[in-house]
Amino acid sequence: MARTWHLFPGGNTAAGFVGFFEDLRRQAERTVILKGGPGVGKSTLMGKVGKHYEKRGLAVGYYHCSGDPDSLDAVLVPEAGFLILDGTAPHIVDPVAPGAKDGILNLGACLDEEALAAQAGEITALNQEISACYAQAYRYLKAAQSLWLDAAAVYDSALPENKKKTLQREWVSLLPAAQPGGETHAFAQAVTWKGVLQQLEAVMAETTYCLDAPWGFDADCILRPVWEAAERRGLARAAYHDPLDAGRLAHLTVGGASFTTAVLTDATVFSPAFDAGALRREGSRLAFDRAAFDLMRNQAIEALAQAKTRHDALERFYIDAMDYGRLDEIKEAFLRSLP
Repeated sequence: MARTWHLFPGGNTAAGFVGFFEDLRRQAERTVILKGGPGVGKSTLMGKVGKHYEKRGLAVGYYHCSGDPDSLDAVLVPEAGFLILDGTAPHIVDPVAPGAKDGILNLGACLDEEALAAQAGEITALNQEISACYAQAYRYLKAAQSLWLDAAAVYDSALPENKKKTLQREWVSLLPAAQPGGETHAFAQAVTWKGVLQQLEAVMAETTYCLDAPWGFDADCILRPVWEAAERRGLARAAYHDPLDAGRLAHLTVGGASFTTAVLTDATVFSPAFDAGALRREGSRLAFDRAAFDLMRNQAIEALAQAKTRHDALERFYIDAMDYGRLDEIKEAFLRSLP
C-alpha cells in the first residue's frame, strides 16, 4: 500500500488565516493551480489525482481545508515532484513560472457567466456575510489566545529556570542522526466548523517523545531548541504549528523521531517539573482562564459553522451554473495527462 498522510496547509488562528502554501510549492518541481468558484469540483479532482498516484505506489500527502475539512486544499506527491492546489481565496496563489514550472487549470471556464451575473447581488451579499463570520471567528480566537497567554504566564513562573534548561538539553540530546535536508511546515491540528480536528498520524515517527504538559503551558520553549539544533546540523525536519498561534511549535519530526505535545501510543513521556505549590496558589486563575478560553473558542467554532452554512448556499449558485459535461471532459483530459 502506498503511504499517505493528512495535514492542514492553512489554519484559522488568532491572527486570522495563516497558510504554508508557498512551503508546499517549494517541495514540488511542478505545480498545477486550480481556479474556479466554490463547488466547481476542485477538491474532487485533487482527490482523484491523489488516488492516481497511490495506484502507482507513490506516497501521497492530502492537505485539507480548515474552512471545510471534508474538502482538500492541495495534494502533494513528493516522489513525482508534483503538487496540485486550490489557488482561490483565502489562499490566492498564482504561477511563478507559467508553463515552465507552474500551470493553471481553470474549472471556472465551465460556468455560465451570464446566469451568475444575473445573481450577482445575492452572490456578493453571501460573500460579505461569509467574510463577516470569519472576522467574528478571528476576534473570538484572539480573545481565547489572551486567556491562554495568561495561563502560560502562570506555568512559566511555576517552572524553575534550571528545570526548564535541563528539559531543553535532554530533548536536544534525543535528536537522531538524520539525513541532511530542508524544512517543511504545516498544521497537524486546525480550528474548523466541526471543532478542533487533529491529523496526528502524520506526526508519528519510529520513535516518539511526548511532552505531557497541562493546557496553558507554552511547549514552544522546549520544542524550539530542538528545532534550532536540527537546523544548525542541517537535518531534514518538519514543523507542525500551533493551531491558535502559528508562531509557536506544537510538534516536530526530525528523521525517525517525533517530538510532540500529544500523548501518543508507545511514546516516551516527559513531564515538566513544576512547583506544585505555585500552581495550587493560582488554581482559581487557571480554572477561570480555561473555562473562558473554551467559551471563546466554542464561539469561534460557531462563527465558522455559520460561515460554512453560507458557503453551502453560495455553492448552489455555482453548481446550478456549471456545465458538467464540459467539466468532466476537462477533468478526464487532465487525469490522462498525468505521468
